Amino acid sequence: MDPLILTLRLVHILSGTLWVGIAAFNPFFLMPALREAGPEGGKVMAVLQRRGLMTLLPLLALFNILSGLGLLWLVSGRSAHFFTSPAGHTLSTGAALAFIAFVIGMVVTRPAMLRAGTAMQSLSPGTPDEERTRVMAEVQRLRGRGARSAQVVAVLLLLAAGLMAVWRYV
Repeated sequence: MDPLILTLRLVHILSGTLWVGIAAFNPFFLMPALREAGPEGGKVMAVLQRRGLMTLLPLLALFNILSGLGLLWLVSGRSAHFFTSPAGHTLSTGAALAFIAFVIGMVVTRPAMLRAGTAMQSLSPGTPDEERTRVMAEVQRLRGRGARSAQVVAVLLLLAAGLMAVWRYV
């Protein structure tokens, strides 16, 4: 087998597995647990940010998308005719869903969560109650927006992964 295809498949499958897994875990398990934990949840989120979670996800997504485009180019035989076949439709739909998920993650989810984290860190023990209430309301709004968009991203990625899993058999 072609070493380029093997390398691209390895990168695509590993980065995709991590991207989809983390993207599905976060909105359905981690974010609800952080909300339930109350103020301590903000501390956990700050640690995750410091450990690079908000940098890792976009990198995984980029590796996945770029290796996927390379695979799509090779598998299609560089022919537009491939995309008129059921397999071509399946792969291109999965690729489109993953790309849409990436855009939503970068334009909506990531900025909302980063702004919420920054707002939380701006609070100090001496922050006046009125200011604290205002900041906490903004944090809740941003977290809600981030959580809703993260759920959309997770569903899109799960659909994309499902299509990628079955493309050869349609």
